[in-house]
Amino acid sequence: MYNKPWGHPHGGHRPPQYCPPQAMPVQYDPSQTSPTRHFVKTNIINTVIPVFHPAHITTVNKHVITYKHYFQQRNNGVNGYYPGPSRNRFGY
Repeated sequence: MYNKPWGHPHGGHRPPQYCPPQAMPVQYDPSQTSPTRHFVKTNIINTVIPVFHPAHITTVNKHVITYKHYFQQRNNGVNGYYPGPSRNRFGY
């Protein structure tokens, strides 16, 4: 009877009237505990440790001395004609 829409041709009753809901006191049941879940929380902490590696550098300057010797020469050329003993065509 109430499932028919208002104004239905086979029994046009008025729609149902609803009363305002009443708030009842809150009821508490015993608590339920789920199995324990295991979580891993990782904290990363950056730590700087200064490590010194001392070194001593000795600079040695080596001077290489190269001697270059120059010998200056003077050349004089004299063209001369010195007749030798006369010879024939056979060499005597």
